[in-house]
Amino acid sequence: MILKGSCRTNGSDLATHLMNGYDNERAELCEVRGTIADDLHGAFAEVEMIASGTRAQKPLFSLSINPHEALTREQYFEAIDAIESRLGFAGQPRAVVFHEKEGREHCHVVWSRIDAESMKAIPDSFYKARLCDMAVVLAEKFGHELPEGLKQWRDKNRELGDKLEPSLAETAGAKKTGVSPEQRREDITAAYVQADSAAAFVNALEEKGYVLAKGDSRAFVIVDEFGDVHSLTRYVKGVRAKEIKARLADLDMASLPNVAQAQEQAKARLAAQEDRLREQQDLQHDRWHDDERFKRSIDQKRTAMEARQRERRLEFVQAEQQVLTRHQDEKLALDAAQKSESGGLLFRMRARVADLISERPALRSVLSHITEKAGLDPRDRHRLEQHALARRHERERVALAGRKRSIEKIEKRELASLERDLKQEMLQRMVRQEQLRAAAKARGLDAAEAVDFMRTDPRLLEERAFQDEFNHEAAGDHHYDDDDRGGDDDDDGQKKKRNWKQRAKDKGLKQGRERGGYGYRRGD
Repeated sequence: MILKGSCRTNGSDLATHLMNGYDNERAELCEVRGTIADDLHGAFAEVEMIASGTRAQKPLFSLSINPHEALTREQYFEAIDAIESRLGFAGQPRAVVFHEKEGREHCHVVWSRIDAESMKAIPDSFYKARLCDMAVVLAEKFGHELPEGLKQWRDKNRELGDKLEPSLAETAGAKKTGVSPEQRREDITAAYVQADSAAAFVNALEEKGYVLAKGDSRAFVIVDEFGDVHSLTRYVKGVRAKEIKARLADLDMASLPNVAQAQEQAKARLAAQEDRLREQQDLQHDRWHDDERFKRSIDQKRTAMEARQRERRLEFVQAEQQVLTRHQDEKLALDAAQKSESGGLLFRMRARVADLISERPALRSVLSHITEKAGLDPRDRHRLEQHALARRHERERVALAGRKRSIEKIEKRELASLERDLKQEMLQRMVRQEQLRAAAKARGLDAAEAVDFMRTDPRLLEERAFQDEFNHEAAGDHHYDDDDRGGDDDDDGQKKKRNWKQRAKDKGLKQGRERGGYGYRRGD
């Protein structure tokens, strides 16, 4: 069981991420506790509103529970309650969301860190160690096998610094680019170890697609080929920051680009690589296949996403119509009840007495406070009932508007996820083409052979096979002259092979151009 938590801010973005139906096969909001709103956007907005009265910068604590083996809902909530007590969040407002991805279910829990009574944030000290302890306890309780890292934690024999724990930004970047933080760390560490000088290290980074730049808050940062910025000391394994700084002391800081300049260089390099790929694909004549396959994949994802969005919007529209219909029914029912009551004798008498008191200043000065407390005038009660109903209807309309905004944010995030996958597949296709081109070059293939080697569509290979077969048949013995037509012999006395133009001429075919294009017509 893997437990991963972090303190968070920007609850609207977190709610949109958790309800993103594109990246997950299923996103189910199972529980919202301790808030007035029953949706994630409204619940997290309440928590942030309360946190605005404190000094807390990150009022939310987000936890993901990813078990190695399937759990029942009872086991999930048993684990959630145990983790909640261990972290000190017992009784705090929380939301529970279940995701299903690639057939595996996992859970997300978000707590409020703000104690509403004391208006202070609950401390989150050593929460990673507490989560590791709870992962061991829960895995043993449910009979799950511990992964190697948790076994080392249990035995108190952890190897510090060997494994790079990716942050949320690094995890999102890995989804966007397809390059994991561990892979990036291996590349940068290899360049650092192989280089014998600071200048050699800069060149080695450039060969791997990275640019060494001057940071705003750090001395050195790394800008990858996608324009993302990374800490140099974080991605050099087993070397302290002091040692890195001493080794790069010979570099002229004025010669290094800043972050913005390095990102422009990476952008230009990526654009040049895309242009080179397009030219290469045009030369290969198989770009149509990759584009069609790529479009089909994206179209399938887009179709599934649009179907989910239509279902979500339809559900909202139906709920909105039910609420508005109920509002109209309640208004009509209240009006009918008040109209029926206003026609009664007691109602008219009490209203008339209230009017007499209000018309006489002497009576009004003596009896006004008594009549108000006693509720003598029934029309005042009618007005209060109407105002209360109007306020409740207004709150429900505001809730509907908030839910509509939440759906718009979720759909916007799903569209961004679709565009992210589109870019990622495009980058992967570029990498595959570069690898094939390098392999063809390593084998010493000429241009035509390289084109055949880099073809990926079996239909194109079949097309080339048909072409070869046709050329072989065209060069067969049955195309040699067996009569006197065009019967020139070569120097050895053997008959010459006639080409296709001669054979067409012998058969009475004339080349002509008709309305449908180039073709052949028989002579008269």
